[in-house]
Amino acid sequence: MARLKETKYVCSHCGAVYNDTLNFYKSSSTLYEATGCLPICKDCFKQQLNVFINSYADKRKAMQRMCMAFDLFYSDSIFEKCKDDNETFVGNYIKKLNMSQFRNKSFESDLDNGFIFGQAVDPEIRKAENPEDERIPGSPKIKKVDIEKWGAGFDPEDYEVLNAHYKYLKNANPNCDSNQEIFINDLCMTKMMQGRAAKDRRIDDYNKLTESYRKSFKDAGLKTVQDESTVNEDCWSLWTSNVSQYTPEEYYKNKLLYKDMDGFDEYRERHVDRPLNNIINGTDIRDEEFYIHEDEDES
Repeated sequence: MARLKETKYVCSHCGAVYNDTLNFYKSSSTLYEATGCLPICKDCFKQQLNVFINSYADKRKAMQRMCMAFDLFYSDSIFEKCKDDNETFVGNYIKKLNMSQFRNKSFESDLDNGFIFGQAVDPEIRKAENPEDERIPGSPKIKKVDIEKWGAGFDPEDYEVLNAHYKYLKNANPNCDSNQEIFINDLCMTKMMQGRAAKDRRIDDYNKLTESYRKSFKDAGLKTVQDESTVNEDCWSLWTSNVSQYTPEEYYKNKLLYKDMDGFDEYRERHVDRPLNNIINGTDIRDEEFYIHEDEDES
């Protein structure tokens, strides 16, 4: 927003000219000290927010992006209170943002707290929404679950290599036993250190690690590509599933084999339809099993 000599205020996005700042959201950021307002008008701010919402399909992510763009403080508590009312969402958010406890905060404050784009800033909300994605304080790129699996002391890129290679080996060997699982973890470590050696141009170390990887891989009996023809290694449920693709269990050549598997049709014919037919039509059809013979002597 630019201020003209006649004290006019211009939206830097649409170019609309206003006589006062009522059409602009207030901001305590040091970037806008001259006017105390954002440089774009309220309508343009809302329009841009909607653009981000449609782009990200995530309202929290869209609001975080707006805070990044305009040096606004992002607060999970304010977002949760305002997010459900689409009509007044932006106005209520910035109104609460100008309360005394938030007035001197900017997006820099979020960065100091380990901000991760697309996730909640509040640790409790983030943990509830992404229990497997809890980050280590001071290392926002490292997940707690990675520390528990691989140990501490590695760089974020190292954990990415470990996880990627682990996923590759598990996909190629879905039925590995517990002993092979130990080999897989060791192979992932070797692969990660192999990459480090290649990056540092340590040829001797790279060759030693490559040979170690080959030996461990062979000893573990692992495969690089899943062999779908080895049905002897498949579990019973997977084997029966393959059989079902060609001979479904529900198909029988004898269509009447399981026609009345629960005996309900027979029961209805004998004990419901038969006596009802006798009453309506005056017949004397008796049950084959439960009836009194005429020649029996009465006691």
